[in-house]
Amino acid sequence: MIKLVLSDMDNTLIPFGARHVSPRTLEAIHDVINVGIHFGPDTGRDYVELMRFFHMDESCFMTGIMSNGKRVRVDGRDVWTYSIPHDWLQRVADALKPERGMFLVCFPLDTNLFNPGYAVGASEEEMSKYERLVHFNGGRVEDVPNIDFIAAAIACNGDEKRHAYCQQLVAEACPEVETIMSVPNWFDVLPRGVNKASALGTILDAVGATRDEVVVFGDSGNDVAILSEVHYSVAVANATDEVKGICNFSCGASADEGVADALFEIARAARAHEVPAFLREG
Repeated sequence: MIKLVLSDMDNTLIPFGARHVSPRTLEAIHDVINVGIHFGPDTGRDYVELMRFFHMDESCFMTGIMSNGKRVRVDGRDVWTYSIPHDWLQRVADALKPERGMFLVCFPLDTNLFNPGYAVGASEEEMSKYERLVHFNGGRVEDVPNIDFIAAAIACNGDEKRHAYCQQLVAEACPEVETIMSVPNWFDVLPRGVNKASALGTILDAVGATRDEVVVFGDSGNDVAILSEVHYSVAVANATDEVKGICNFSCGASADEGVADALFEIARAARAHEVPAFLREG
């Protein structure tokens, strides 16, 4: 019954700040793959960056939705990529430059294992803080380089009022994008209409599955749209109230390897030709 499993990364498959999935989670992923079910991350992280998270084991992310829907891979090949227009990124960067503690970080389409990111208008101190937090290798620039970027994010220190002000600045400068907080003080910059949910149809068609044959795990704002699209939507125990409110099912917390537990159950149920136990209970 289940042909595809997708999982968000930070605070879902792994606790935020963890550098790798646990050995047990890696084992659970292989258990699912070995019964013939496609598994993949459903994340704002891009393909090359995921090498570190999965201990360089590419079999764990041969399929997946990456860069918040701007890259879709199936069986090791890209079936969809989207570069954010340079003009949009520059307008966002210009709007943030006068604000201390707010800056844009752009991630190239053509990247490598060092996970380079261009921090536009940031001080060395500001950039270093987020390099450690989000795990990228930053280079400070004054303007957005004229190359293809697959992802961008905004670092924004402060409270909810400060976050709302940041989002207002971006909305006024570049209405073509939207900003969604994925982890504290870190907004994903998404072209309107391009997100995890918009990529769902592409990946389902490529693996030959329907919306009733996919399980999606998530925890926060950038998961809401895709979780709303499927029946087997699963909130980890540490998910936001918004995510818990829209999901039909639940599993254990990220810190307790709740998704790994669920993956082992999905594989067991597939061998027994059953519906996984946690998907029989709302």
